[in-house]
Amino acid sequence: MEKYIIGILDDVADETAKIRYTIKNSILENIEIEFKEYFNNLKENLDLDLLEAQILKDIENNNISTLIIDEKIIMSSKEIHGSKVFEKIKSVVEKFPMIILTNWVEDVERLNIIDPDKIYDKQEFFDLNTAISNKLIKNIFANAKMYSKNRNNIERKIQDLEKKISDEGTSSQAKTINEISKQEDELRKLKPTHYTQIEKYMKPDEIREVLEILKKANESME
Repeated sequence: MEKYIIGILDDVADETAKIRYTIKNSILENIEIEFKEYFNNLKENLDLDLLEAQILKDIENNNISTLIIDEKIIMSSKEIHGSKVFEKIKSVVEKFPMIILTNWVEDVERLNIIDPDKIYDKQEFFDLNTAISNKLIKNIFANAKMYSKNRNNIERKIQDLEKKISDEGTSSQAKTINEISKQEDELRKLKPTHYTQIEKYMKPDEIREVLEILKKANESME
């Protein structure tokens, strides 16, 4: 059975409960669902930067599979636009699956920072009696599944390449390190990364030197 942890960023307890109810009662099979509510123990002086940092940490540690964000959030007596949180998270992890819930779809679309298919009309989303609601919810899980598959595949490739390094000669090691670097670039679109796996084996100056050697070798072969 597939398991998904859905992050919810909504400051209204009743609406958070409504999101949970809608998802749990949609037409889903062979799926285990958990929820993480970021405003569960909301403090009046909660800092937006700390909140965004917590979300990124949870993405890095695989503690959430996707994120549902309400467009209108009241935090520390100020109105926060969920689309701005969406934009910040996307700037760090480009391909993490998220959606915005709003009563004003056209207003969010005019911002031109979120793809229209990631902006959900609340009335349509919450109406379980319609095919539209079920389709929207299925899309959330389809995107979460694709994200998890891509992330796992890349992390597995990196692990396999790491195992090769100790058994290879210098020339082959350089090629393997170059391939790890390429995979790391793809992984950064899916997972916040504070360091690269290559740094376990080489210092930054050594990495640059190896990549420069590879670049020159490739140019000489053209």
